[in-house]
This record gives sequence, C-alpha cells and structure tokens, in this order.
Amino acid sequence: MRSKQEKTTRNKTPTEARITKPKGITVANVLKSISDPISVELFKSVSAAGSESSALRSKTKLSRRQYYSRISSFARNGMLIRRDGRNYRTTFGKVVYYMLMTIENAFVNYYKLKAIDSIGLSYDIPQEEHKKIIDNLITDPEIRQILLTRKS
Repeated sequence: MRSKQEKTTRNKTPTEARITKPKGITVANVLKSISDPISVELFKSVSAAGSESSALRSKTKLSRRQYYSRISSFARNGMLIRRDGRNYRTTFGKVVYYMLMTIENAFVNYYKLKAIDSIGLSYDIPQEEHKKIIDNLITDPEIRQILLTRKS
C-alpha cells in the first residue's frame, strides 16, 4: 500500500512538485529577515568559509540579543547553519547572497538603468539599437544579461 505522501506527490503536476518548499520558509519571510540594513550587512558578513559569532557581533556592533535574533531568523529561513560554533551559509543562503549582490549591482547602475528606461519610453527604437544602448551603458555582465534576455 502506498503512503499518503506518495499518493499526493503522484497526483501533482511537475510544476506543483517543484514549487513545494519546507514549512515556514516563504519568500516574504526570507525578505523580512534581510529587510533592514544591519541585517543585510550581517548576512553579507557571514563568509562562505564560516564566521565566528564574536567577530560578527563586534563588526556589526549589535547587542547579544539583536545579533542572535537576526542569526536565528536567517537559520529559520534556511539561509544559515551553525556548526562547530561557526555560522555558514547554506546552499540556499548562497543563492540569496548572490541575489543580494545582483541587487546591489543594480543600485550602482541605477542612473544608467533609468536612462535606458527614458530612452526606451521616449523613442520607438528598434531592438538592435536598444541592445547597443544597453551594451554601451551597462558594464556589469549579469545585469546586461538580465536586460537583454528578459522582456517583461
């Protein structure tokens, strides 16, 4: 006899099966855990090789309670794991970190992105011209790729 989980998994479409996530971890909760500048800096400070609590606390100048509250929020959302007294980014945490770095790169290029928007809205330019403008203004390859591949 099949278990209840096997039955429900079997009836799901491939898209539904991919969307399932651990209980309690939501996009909103992940974004909430990194929603203030101090939390962003703390999360970025946890290196891939692991970081000790005392070094992180002194770097961020957080109280013990503030520090552990933020670290536990990262851990609850699957972004950090604590092992041998050190905090490490999980694989999911590495993806979140990469997205944070992409957002920061977008802020560095904010005015260039606004210029691309202005040109695109003001003039009815062909696709090739639009691509040339992006290539000339945006030097970051990741942002350039996002702009050239996504049309929404």
